[in-house]
Amino acid sequence: MGQHLVQDVGEEPCRVRGRRRDPHRDDRVRSYEQGPVALTPDITLASQALSAVHAYVLGSVATQQAARRAEQRTGLSEEQWQRSLGPYISAVLAAGEHPMLARRVHEAEEPDPDAEFAFGLACVLDGLAARAGR
Repeated sequence: MGQHLVQDVGEEPCRVRGRRRDPHRDDRVRSYEQGPVALTPDITLASQALSAVHAYVLGSVATQQAARRAEQRTGLSEEQWQRSLGPYISAVLAAGEHPMLARRVHEAEEPDPDAEFAFGLACVLDGLAARAGR
């Protein structure tokens, strides 16, 4: 359900902003028949679940688009931008007041964007399934 929405939204920011305002699009209508029914027969809960998935997907797309716009605006790639923050982050970590940030910087792997999206979507879907009692 979520992967379909990402492909559908694509690279068009106006579609992200206008998506909610166009409930009669065929894909939006089809999503009501395909996704929530597997979760619960309660149509109110199913509708809320579909809205939660849409919000996650659209938020992910908007975040990716914002990163692209920032890269275009600054001329810095994500990696260059992170390196430019090095002195600041080093000073913050040297103060010793942020142990979780230190662990994040030193221990965490940078996830692939697709894997990160899939993980977040799985969390949303797992939470919705738990809420529905499944």
